[in-house]
Amino acid sequence: MQPSSAAAEPGGSDIRESPDPRPPSARARGALRAVTTVHAAALFTQAILAGRFLSGDYDMLTAHAVNANVIVTVGLVQVVVAVVYWRRGRGPGRPAAVSAVLLVAEAGQAVLGYQRSLGVHVPLGVTLIAAGLLLLVQVWRPLPPNPVPAAPGDAGSVPGKVPPPGTSPEASRPAQDVS
Repeated sequence: MQPSSAAAEPGGSDIRESPDPRPPSARARGALRAVTTVHAAALFTQAILAGRFLSGDYDMLTAHAVNANVIVTVGLVQVVVAVVYWRRGRGPGRPAAVSAVLLVAEAGQAVLGYQRSLGVHVPLGVTLIAAGLLLLVQVWRPLPPNPVPAAPGDAGSVPGKVPPPGTSPEASRPAQDVS
């Protein structure tokens, strides 16, 4: 990333990095979308397997335990893919952070399940499913447009700031005193 021109101008007090004008890698984003979809499906399947077990199909407890291992494994792959998307693919870092938190919570969830701590295991499971689905929605949502950097010498605009839709760039500039 290039330092902004604020530090090069007289009176510039700090060095800021300008945002990368290139869009995130479509290939890395596609990989993140794929692994997040598989992860969310495995989380949702876990609830189905638990429900079948509670309905009297006791063989589903073994399937529930196997799927817990699948979830943690896919969660680990998701963290790696999300970090690659963030660092090399130039995407946002939020999916990597959320994926890491999910992975830690899923590992704890598996431990709680094996210990039969159902008072914490069940509500945490519901929370994990909700968080996994919210992350799925986030990675499938279109990215916002990249901000247009200010033209050099354009004193009225703020670098990296995009005017609201329906307004012209001139309308967003502060009024200049002509006296």
